[in-house]
Amino acid sequence: MNIMKRLALYTMLAISATACTKSSDPFMEDPDKRLIQRLDEDMQLLTSSQYGWKATIYPKGGKGFFYYFKFNKDNSVEMLSDFNTTTATTSKSSTFRLKALQWPTLIFDTYSYIHLPNDPVSGVSGGTAGAGLQSDFQFAMDKMKGDTFYVNGIDRGNVMMMVKMTSTEQQDVLGGKIADRMNGLPTYLAGNLAPYFLFKDGGKADAAINLTTRRVRFGYVGDNNVVVSKNRGFAYTPNGIILDSAFVYNGFSIRELIWDAAAKNFYAKSGDQTIYLQTGTAPVVPLNLVYGPGKDYTVVEYSAATLKGTLNSDFDPVYTACLNQLKAYGYNLNYIRMIQNPDYTYTVRFSFSNATTTYLADVVYSTTKNADGTFKFIFVSQNANAGALPLAFVGTRNYFESAPAFSIAWVPNTIPGSTLTLGGFIKSTNPAQFFYGTVGN
Repeated sequence: MNIMKRLALYTMLAISATACTKSSDPFMEDPDKRLIQRLDEDMQLLTSSQYGWKATIYPKGGKGFFYYFKFNKDNSVEMLSDFNTTTATTSKSSTFRLKALQWPTLIFDTYSYIHLPNDPVSGVSGGTAGAGLQSDFQFAMDKMKGDTFYVNGIDRGNVMMMVKMTSTEQQDVLGGKIADRMNGLPTYLAGNLAPYFLFKDGGKADAAINLTTRRVRFGYVGDNNVVVSKNRGFAYTPNGIILDSAFVYNGFSIRELIWDAAAKNFYAKSGDQTIYLQTGTAPVVPLNLVYGPGKDYTVVEYSAATLKGTLNSDFDPVYTACLNQLKAYGYNLNYIRMIQNPDYTYTVRFSFSNATTTYLADVVYSTTKNADGTFKFIFVSQNANAGALPLAFVGTRNYFESAPAFSIAWVPNTIPGSTLTLGGFIKSTNPAQFFYGTVGN
């Protein structure tokens, strides 16, 4: 190779090397520098919302929670929450920081309202001991879409949505409207025991609101008598409650239940349609369609402590007789349950206790079904606890074993001040005679 060719080759190599230096190739830019720039941009975003952010999170362990955040450039954050009525009205000043982990991360680094659902003490969080409600307080900064900022929980993977607030929304939150909704919903439910939606096609859907679990169970009877049942977690807002995801009936989408102060009722809006909750004496979906293995309910429980009153059924004196007999033996009666088992047998369970120990007495029944759908209980077996105190349980056994047949149905709750949803086993010979209690699993 001659000298001129060599010089040309060296010149081309030098030009190529210069073109690939970090200063001219954005792909070769220092990743730490890019991450620091992203953190600066996220800090600017968090502090740019003049009226703060409204946020919702629905932890894996249940419930839903609303937060008001006002991020400041000194890494302080003011917050309110619907965790309880105190956190909804008492502003809490805390701290936060942005840190470059595997991705830009928002960390609430001082114990505050957002840590409460994740508190490992079950009496604080309302969740399980050691885990709480499995919520999050460290979040990967994901994406901004419109006025909504999506962040993903680092530890539990819960998504929190943060939306920029308006001046009116901020005033509503700071003015205590979250607490107003929290105080108002129990009052509403006390006067509306079985709320449901009546749609334009004539269809009805239950909207059973559970204050303890912060869940709404929507249910309706679809084609071929098939029950459609959907559970949605909810959080409170200044306007009502917001669901973790929409419930859709025949194209009508329900994401929020909005309070109408003038009408003293909740409504849902989908497109240009608005429908209000209706009041029923019992749920729309018949209990027999949602009671049993793999369904919404498998237990009816009669507990004097829970019911706090009676419906003057013929079972009330049966319960009292059992209670008094157990007292004579030195025990307290906690409850009587009717349970449908996975094999479709039934168990009547008595829970009773003394100062140190709780005992369970079980009596198991099979059933014979009649053409009209009613059924008769047939004794199968009992455990040792049931056999040890036969006089205490004989009245209840006779109640179920002597009746010709029963059906399963909702029982209207007329106990003063009670908001419990009650179901029961109704005697075929007299619909006013029934075993009843709270329904559950």
